[in-house]
Amino acid sequence: MVNTNLYNTFFTSQQTGGASLSRNLTSLLFEKREFLVKTFANLIVQLGITYYAMEKFSEEKDKKNKNLTIILVIIYLFAFVIILGLIPMPTWVKLILFSVFSYGFGYILSNLKIVAGEEVINTAILGTMSIFGIMFALGLFMLLSGIKLGFRTGLILFYSLLFLILARLFNYFTAKSSAFSKGLTIFGLILFSVYVIYDTNTILQKNYYGDFITASIDYYLDIINIFVKLVSINNDN
Repeated sequence: MVNTNLYNTFFTSQQTGGASLSRNLTSLLFEKREFLVKTFANLIVQLGITYYAMEKFSEEKDKKNKNLTIILVIIYLFAFVIILGLIPMPTWVKLILFSVFSYGFGYILSNLKIVAGEEVINTAILGTMSIFGIMFALGLFMLLSGIKLGFRTGLILFYSLLFLILARLFNYFTAKSSAFSKGLTIFGLILFSVYVIYDTNTILQKNYYGDFITASIDYYLDIINIFVKLVSINNDN
């Protein structure tokens, strides 16, 4: 005999669930509309600054030392997260600092463009946009379906990120295995794609008290990391 709960979920709900889901989606987006508009507007601006700096610096310099680039990325990421994520400051100050950091990320990413080339960069940009759009929609759908990602999910993602960083450092300084490195790149791409789902779920659940910059920082880091992973994958092919 067919399980009643499964039947109700997949068949009976088609008659009423679709309308209910649509109403919930409309209600949620309407409630968060101003915050989401500010978040995505700031995100687009910061990504634009990063892209401008990447284009500008890639035309002005030759290939940089790989060790220097890796050190810069590590230092810059830690400074970015600590200063903007943990230190309380007025919104306008955080916005200015975010713009400065975005410009700096463009400088770092310009090395990727020099090494990978214009075609790989453009392909990675389109891929990043596609992945972000799909993961955002999935995160939204999960929340509307009653699936709320909380502290445990965040902890799993954090430890996964920590493992990725340590494995990267281990491979770079000791193993230097290209296969292992590519495996880590794919793992990182999956990880940051899942982060988009988690951040979407969290942003729509959490009350940021108008702090749209913090929300856009979460998305910004996801997008930058997805972009870097895609460049690395496409450049290896």
